Amino acid sequence: MRTPWKALILMLAVLAALVFSAVKSGAQEDKQERQDAIAFGKVSYRVYCQSCHGESGKGNGRLAALMKVRPADLTQISRRNSGTFPVDRIHQIIDGRVDVLAHGDREMPVWGQNFLERTDNEAEVRAKVHQLTVFLESIQEKEPARE
Repeated sequence: MRTPWKALILMLAVLAALVFSAVKSGAQEDKQERQDAIAFGKVSYRVYCQSCHGESGKGNGRLAALMKVRPADLTQISRRNSGTFPVDRIHQIIDGRVDVLAHGDREMPVWGQNFLERTDNEAEVRAKVHQLTVFLESIQEKEPARE
């Protein structure tokens, strides 16, 4: 009678190990995908955003002084949203579905449309907007710890 229990326990242990391994592997893949998105997003940021928003995202790019409305400090998005990075809203701002009211006439180009005109591939455009959003999330400044 003991042998079936041992076999069952061994099978459960193997199953638990497989599940743990799959979860760990998935987490590693997710981490790698995020790192890749940040890297590709950084390239897009340099090409499309840096001249206005600056190298560090502070709104001090070389063209900032020429604009009617100073470009936003992109490192403060989370802070301006109670510590939460608004992924969907940032996607919509980048791709043009949401105007930034403070800009009046839209000064920031509608990058979703710009990307689509270059490739005519909507999936590629969504990926590029996502990568840029993930990069912006990665440069958020954390609030200093309160003592």
